Formats: sequence, structure tokens, C-alpha cells
Amino acid sequence: MHTEAIVKAENSEIYLKKLCKHFAHKVPATLNGTQGIIDFPFGRCLLNAEEGHLKMNIELSDKAQVAQAEEVMAVHLKRMASKEALLVNWNRVAAS
Repeated sequence: MHTEAIVKAENSEIYLKKLCKHFAHKVPATLNGTQGIIDFPFGRCLLNAEEGHLKMNIELSDKAQVAQAEEVMAVHLKRMASKEALLVNWNRVAAS
């Protein structure tokens, strides 16, 4: 299963870098230009900074942890973007 959000953000590349740097202290995280990967115990989060928005896609094997994964990413993103009011809406997609 995966869940994804496209967040309107003027400083998406800055937030991407901050998120990867922050989580790299706790879990494996890589940053390559405008893309980032964070490997959590509950699954992998793929980040993509594009002009005007940040895409977040979380891939999980256990659908019971979807809400926790969404909350972790949303709370940390909003904390990194304290000067910008961000709206994070997740769309869940079941694995086929």
C-alpha cells in the first residue's frame, strides 16, 4: 500500500533538505538534488521537490501503520516550514 501527498510549498527544496537531514540522524536517508529517500521501520518515503510543491509518497507493507506514517511526515514537514502554513492531504492507494 502507499499513501501520497502533494503539498503546495514555496520553499519545497529547502524543506526536502531539512527533512532528509533531520531524519538521517535516526534512520537511513539520502538526498540527491531535488529527490530524497527516507527508510523508516514502517516503510520508505520518497520525496520530490518541484517548483511550488513537495511530493511525498510513502510505501508500506503494513496498512495498519499508514496513519502513523502520514502523521510523522506531516508533523515534521509543518515544523520545518513554520513560517509557511502548509496543508497536507494524503491520498491512500491500496496495493493491487
